Amino acid sequence: MDNVMDPELAAEMVKLLGQELKVVRSQLREAEQRTGTPASDAMSTGLQSQREEALRAEIFALKAENSSLRANISSLQDQTTNVSVKMEGDHSGLVAQYSASMDAIQKELADAIRDKNLATLDKEKADEQLQELSSVREKYRKLKASKRECQEVIDELRSQLELCIEEREKSASEGKVLKSDPASFFRNTEYPDVGDQPNSSDIPVYSPTLSMGIPRTARSHCRCDGTLRLEKDVFMFARAGIALGLIFRPMYQYNPQKNNGAWGRLRPDIEPGQKKDLCYYDGHGWKYLGTYERTGESFLLSPDHTKKLSFPRVEALAKETVLFRDLVSPSQMRMVEKMFWEGLLQVEMFGIRRVAYDQEFARQLFERRKDLPKSVKDATSTSIKRKRGDETDETHEDRQPKASKSGTKEG
Repeated sequence: MDNVMDPELAAEMVKLLGQELKVVRSQLREAEQRTGTPASDAMSTGLQSQREEALRAEIFALKAENSSLRANISSLQDQTTNVSVKMEGDHSGLVAQYSASMDAIQKELADAIRDKNLATLDKEKADEQLQELSSVREKYRKLKASKRECQEVIDELRSQLELCIEEREKSASEGKVLKSDPASFFRNTEYPDVGDQPNSSDIPVYSPTLSMGIPRTARSHCRCDGTLRLEKDVFMFARAGIALGLIFRPMYQYNPQKNNGAWGRLRPDIEPGQKKDLCYYDGHGWKYLGTYERTGESFLLSPDHTKKLSFPRVEALAKETVLFRDLVSPSQMRMVEKMFWEGLLQVEMFGIRRVAYDQEFARQLFERRKDLPKSVKDATSTSIKRKRGDETDETHEDRQPKASKSGTKEG
């Protein structure tokens, strides 16, 4: 019994002992009832006495066993109380062990989650770095291809430049092209009297739009060899007025579509002796200046004056040099500009002088412009008729030419 520590088992044992006690009591009652019945003979009386003695001994033994069982029950109850206290202490230890185990598991879980998050961040960073690496590689590939294309263009430009230089040296040696500067041109060129010539600032604008062309209806009224459209960065006036001008243009032109890029001699827009109506953009709008005639052969701008050209003028010359500029990279355009300043590309010039003013051509220009108010058109038309009413081709050509002493002015 000392080894029985389970309270539930002790209770079951007490219950079983109680049941046995009930059975013994029932047997005793039956024996007592049989003892009270008179016996018929001596044998039955003897047997009855023996049975009574046996039953009394059994009752005594059962009472002793009952007392022992009661003592055991009391002992078991005491043990149950002790066991419950001991189990309660053991339960606290288990709870502590369980809590410690749960803390360790939670710590491991937190560490695992942290490691997983770090791994996820590392993977995201690795993906970003991989994308950046792919982008850098793609840029490098494009730059390498662009470098190769630029090198091919540079090689082609060098070969073409060598031909241009040879042709230039040959022409210079034959005396076909002279080198000069704008000041010398205006000083040595004769042109009509400029007394009645207006200033460029006094001439009205017929279109403020840079991309505006000459209307077809106006071109149909042109009675000379055609029209010229010049912007201020490729044209220069004499200081005395608009009677004499100087056109700047590249001597050679580059075509990126021809034979994978080829250089060729640039033909002028007006030949010696031709007369054309000139429309001029002064930075604010297009103006009709009159009919101009080319004065003579072209000449080259000297290297010293080429290096002094302004950036807008060189930029305009570079645009004239390269056809299909959308096929050429900006770096190539800057290279062309640098070639002008370094003298590898030469600037050609020729002069034009004003000889007439076409009233009908001017009127068509203003009437076909929808973006100008009617009041401006009417005032302009009246001013043109008042200032130009008496001008004809013959009156200009009848004037006596004389040399200009006034120098130059850039338009």
